[in-house]
Amino acid sequence: MHSFTAHRLWILAEAQETVELNEHQGSAIRGAFFHALRDRFCGNKEASECAACPLVTACPVAFLVSTLDPQSARGRDVPRPFTIQPPLPQSGHAVELPNGNWVYQYWPGETFRFGLTLYARAMHLFPYVVLALTEMERGGLGRRTRQDGGLWRKGRVHIREVRAENPLTGESQPVLRAGDTTVQVPDLPVTHAQVLQGARDHPPGRRITVEFLTPTRLIANGRLVKPHFFRFRPFFQRLMERLEALTRHFSDTPLVFDDPRGLIAAAEQVRLVENRLTWEEVRSYSTRRRAESPTSGLLGTVTLEADDWIPFLPWLVWGQFTHVGKDAVKGNGWYRVGE
Repeated sequence: MHSFTAHRLWILAEAQETVELNEHQGSAIRGAFFHALRDRFCGNKEASECAACPLVTACPVAFLVSTLDPQSARGRDVPRPFTIQPPLPQSGHAVELPNGNWVYQYWPGETFRFGLTLYARAMHLFPYVVLALTEMERGGLGRRTRQDGGLWRKGRVHIREVRAENPLTGESQPVLRAGDTTVQVPDLPVTHAQVLQGARDHPPGRRITVEFLTPTRLIANGRLVKPHFFRFRPFFQRLMERLEALTRHFSDTPLVFDDPRGLIAAAEQVRLVENRLTWEEVRSYSTRRRAESPTSGLLGTVTLEADDWIPFLPWLVWGQFTHVGKDAVKGNGWYRVGE
């Protein structure tokens, strides 16, 4: 765990044409990022998917977007080494479609901000990431809509700025600005040492509040966790599993909990004081599978009480950067912890 890092980038984009994103805005951004990577860097576009390509083990595109790892001891599917932090629902113009679905529109000249967080070894591919972001300008973003001139296409955007930020230290660093000819490689990683120091410097009281910013899709005992059935233990177990998987595949020091059973047993004793969760019904569209998939999940806040938060706090802080639950790469499971 001590070599695991998170590198958070914030991208400020300006709509050049009407940009229309589905309710799950992170899904559209992740899709545009994938296509930009593939269009710019894929050396074998004839392959139906990364898993079918003989270049998969040496390809930067596959490393960033494929879930295939033939060498994985726990199966071939692995998490992706990045997550999207989508624009939150209060940004953009909410528009109801005739079929009852909602979309968010950004009109020409309006700006919106989204995040992209890279984990550990994925930072080695930072130049590919920045070039893919600029490639998104050409490919457009979101749903195809009728633009000026009557053509149907995705809305074009202009990347005005890319910044690196470390919320734990408060530092911020420009990476790319419109018109720049050089890219500054950021050096503001979130590290385990910073997480531990922050936990020591700001120990919580008996109560904390967890705010789910994007739909958080948790499974417990084979079933979706709906608002009235939320408990801390299943949430924390999913977080443990995600941190273990990310560190195992993308860092040199995989996370091994000293006493996982004891930690889970302690999590069972955390008390739910206030539950203000709702269920957000959302679906995202996969161009690869040409089908929709449910990405619904929990939104809102829960207040939790424990006699001692110290055993949990470092992992809760890390989860703010890694997300938790299903579809984290698309932006699901993004939360923050407060008192």
